[in-house]
Amino acid sequence: MIAIARRFWFRRFWLLAMASLFTLHAGASVAQTFDRQLENQRYQQWLQDFQRDFQQFRQMPDRENADVDKLFANTLVPGSRASQVVKELARAQGDSTHGEIRFVGIQRVFMAALSHSVVAGDGGVYPETQAAFKQQTLRVRYMHVDGGGRLESYFNNPEVFKPYRLPEPGVLTRDAYPFLLFEDTQGKLRLGGVSREFWDLVKYMDAQQYA
Repeated sequence: MIAIARRFWFRRFWLLAMASLFTLHAGASVAQTFDRQLENQRYQQWLQDFQRDFQQFRQMPDRENADVDKLFANTLVPGSRASQVVKELARAQGDSTHGEIRFVGIQRVFMAALSHSVVAGDGGVYPETQAAFKQQTLRVRYMHVDGGGRLESYFNNPEVFKPYRLPEPGVLTRDAYPFLLFEDTQGKLRLGGVSREFWDLVKYMDAQQYA
């Protein structure tokens, strides 16, 4: 069943990559090509840079008071929701041991979710409504997280996804697919936000350690 599901997703990803035009929903309609292979190459480059920054961050003895915007200047949008997430991770409990069982902290779970993600589609420009973030132009990137079959029950939970599906290109749809928000400036990506759908998946992965 897992092999069939993977073939289904790869086939769907390929079809999406062949779509040459889509509509952006940001007050005006703009046509733009979406190259899934290229976007995943760019995501992997961003991920490598972010992993390096995050490793330096985790090694700081006083990371709770670290200047996140400065430390992650090349990988996070300053003052964004994403920088707030990293600040929250700084305050979260790290790895722990209970008896002979070792549990990883949610920081590692978050990084694992990013590492096992691939760009699945484009959701257009995020329609920001909060004044504090309106100056940031961020793009929705739907992310497929490969859990090796362990996440199927979560994806199929009708109380979480309504239902779990990849939306049409250029369309932002909530409760359908995990997504991240990226700034794209001169071809360089910076993370600007982590959707509720993606973060709830991270929390589910974290809770699975204790199940």
